[in-house]
Amino acid sequence: MIAIEPKTEKEQFFHESENYALEIANIGLLDTLKFQSVPRVQPKDGEVEIEVLAAGLNFKDVLRALGTMPVEPNAPVRFGLECAGKIVNLGDKVEGWEIGDEVIAFGSNCFSRYITSSTELIVKKPKFLSIEEAATIPVAFMTAYYGLIELARLRRGEKVLIHAATGGVGMAAVQVAQWVGAEILATAGNPEKRAFLQGLGIECIMDSRSLDFADEVMQYTNDRGVDVILNCLAGEFIAKNFAIMAPYGRFIEIGMRDIYSNSQFGLEPFKKGLSLFALLVGPELPKFSSIFREIVQEFDKGSFSPLPVKVFSAMSVDEAFGYMARAKHIGKIVVSFPGLAEHKSQEKNGRVSVAAVSSRSRERELSKGILPKEGVEAFRRILGSTLPQVVVSTADLTTRLKQATQSAGGIFLKESQSAAAPVSSVAHPRPQLNNAYIAPSTDVEKKVAKIWQDYLGIEQVGIHDNFLDLGGDSLLATQVIARLREVFSVKLSLASLFEAPTITQMANNIEGMISAERGQKDTSDMTDREEIEI
Repeated sequence: MIAIEPKTEKEQFFHESENYALEIANIGLLDTLKFQSVPRVQPKDGEVEIEVLAAGLNFKDVLRALGTMPVEPNAPVRFGLECAGKIVNLGDKVEGWEIGDEVIAFGSNCFSRYITSSTELIVKKPKFLSIEEAATIPVAFMTAYYGLIELARLRRGEKVLIHAATGGVGMAAVQVAQWVGAEILATAGNPEKRAFLQGLGIECIMDSRSLDFADEVMQYTNDRGVDVILNCLAGEFIAKNFAIMAPYGRFIEIGMRDIYSNSQFGLEPFKKGLSLFALLVGPELPKFSSIFREIVQEFDKGSFSPLPVKVFSAMSVDEAFGYMARAKHIGKIVVSFPGLAEHKSQEKNGRVSVAAVSSRSRERELSKGILPKEGVEAFRRILGSTLPQVVVSTADLTTRLKQATQSAGGIFLKESQSAAAPVSSVAHPRPQLNNAYIAPSTDVEKKVAKIWQDYLGIEQVGIHDNFLDLGGDSLLATQVIARLREVFSVKLSLASLFEAPTITQMANNIEGMISAERGQKDTSDMTDREEIEI
């Protein structure tokens, strides 16, 4: 059972005319994502300023936040490659656009209140699409359409393997392939996702987390292989993909992880005349603007439809990032910005005034109920919930509203529990493992175990439980290591969690590093005293 409290008391406060951009204070710690004040940019010739109403979240945003994707040195980490909103300002020499037009846009900093964009990177939003649905289109459909149509030249009757087919790009690729008339084979990461794909009429569906998919593909195709592969899997999966390609097959790489790490692979499979394309969607793509318009025109024709979408409010942007990092979603994750300007703050002496909250609270007290906007929001969240019972309440069901604060220049309200449970508020029982549960005993073991429990969403973690056996992966490992660094002030590497994957091993490592640092400090202090005496 959950309580949906009124947005007023938890919403972030934004001046309507001010701009804010999402930044991260500590790379690897998603709960340090926050909005920082940034200036609005006056549009130049051929540019428009857009008020962002919804922004699509992409896996690259999560990788940037976790520090696993290279970024320019000494440059702030910005987030958001796509959005939907309305034009609020026009630069010179802009034709065919008016203030108030609803648009879909590409950008590099779309997790902002306002962005400035070239008219080459925007298209008009189809009227039948909601703002959130429109925000699912740019990256997913541009990647799928450009990869399968422009690069692979996918044709009717050809076999295409779409990896991670329930993600944003994967589901867009399914629509593009069906539109062409190709035969689809697909992979997905869990039974629920595979069942979803089966409901789309796909016959050959495999596990994206097992190398067994290769044998299944060859069996399904009578050892011929597939004509096109749209790939986002890394490591050993690359070689397996090459081995199951039909003669003159086309391989579209969109994951980029092995490219950034300069991974090596054998060229022997290419004797079949294979083609390899590394696709990075951006304005530099040939015919970018015209293809973007073509895609949206197909929406108008009914060829394509918006993707399933899970919407988070901008107030809960860290939860959106954490949700994507756990790879539980189907379709797209979108962050909705409407409401950020609804509650205007009055700043006096650097403090946030809660006058708007107080007046709204008095209004609610008079009505003895919730406001219409809050009712709509509550209803939307109920429809998106899978819980058997939901309570909508104006009463304080936890600790009531925490004091509005300003942190590191970013204006936001946080509940004190949010950092303690960064991944999931629902803890699951410890899974059945080969080893017995032994509770942590030392202070370091208890702190490490608490961090693992929070990020893995498990009620109890024993000191001999293996991180990987508990469902941990490289993305969760990145967040866990970042938290351990913060809590213990030690310089742990990401590899250390895979080298010491149990609580007791990690605790021993941390205790050893702390002791070593203390020893170095003691030696340094002694040397300083000796030098002074000399």
